[in-house]
Amino acid sequence: MSTHGWGRAWRCLAAPPLVALPLLLGWGTVPAGSSTSPRPHVVEIRGMAFRPAVLEVAPGDTVIWINRDIVPHTATANGSNGWNTGILAPGDSGRYVPSWIGETAYICRLHPTMRGRVTVTGHPRPQ
Repeated sequence: MSTHGWGRAWRCLAAPPLVALPLLLGWGTVPAGSSTSPRPHVVEIRGMAFRPAVLEVAPGDTVIWINRDIVPHTATANGSNGWNTGILAPGDSGRYVPSWIGETAYICRLHPTMRGRVTVTGHPRPQ
């Protein structure tokens, strides 16, 4: 069975409109003062504390909690946003990607004296 490369030709012809679609819809524009790509932010859990305890991120960034402690922990949001890493065993990590602007306090559900805060500022990034 021979092929004549028509599949490749159709893919090449279809690709330019798909590449241009985000620009036509305005997804390629970024407001002044904002970054074009999401950034990771790491919070280490060690010594029964979130380090750093206060974090400022932009919408679309990824917050990563890594449990470097000897006991399990969580990062559980207070309030209506309701995110939760679940129980993180030593060495485990959990992630959260905010899509809103605002501030959320969080705690370790297993150790409520452990507290942190994520503040989401700036402009939402294109999804």
